[in-house]
Amino acid sequence: MNKTSYIKTSLISLAFYTTAAFGAVCTTAVMAHAQTPAATATQSLAAGDFVQKSKSLRGSYEIIQSGGQTIIRFADNFKTKSGPDLKVFLSPQTIDTAAGNNATDGAVLLGFVKSTKGTQDYILPQGVNLSDFGSVLIHCEAYSVLWGGGNI
Repeated sequence: MNKTSYIKTSLISLAFYTTAAFGAVCTTAVMAHAQTPAATATQSLAAGDFVQKSKSLRGSYEIIQSGGQTIIRFADNFKTKSGPDLKVFLSPQTIDTAAGNNATDGAVLLGFVKSTKGTQDYILPQGVNLSDFGSVLIHCEAYSVLWGGGNI
């Protein structure tokens, strides 16, 4: 066997071995992924529509339990007017009693509004009991202006 034939044979063997090993890894990964959907089942806890208080706000939201986390998911139909310092809060008050000056009293901050339209998720911190809260609020904290929200 000459040197060129030896190199070709070696490269073909290496390519075959690498392809077979890669296929085994991919198959194992796909099989592992196929077994996980039951573990990440989604359960709906509540749903509602946003109510405008002082600024343009519309759409709906759902509160779900998924993968051990409680998530407030704004629906694709969510839309609001942009503004400075817009944040999402869980408030112990209902949307009827919440106002700009009291919106954050006893509330839990979930984060800044990620987008003025479309689907977005806000994860509740561990240890937060959803039954202690009455509404989801969108509030401009810098100017104490309550855009609106929805009752849980």
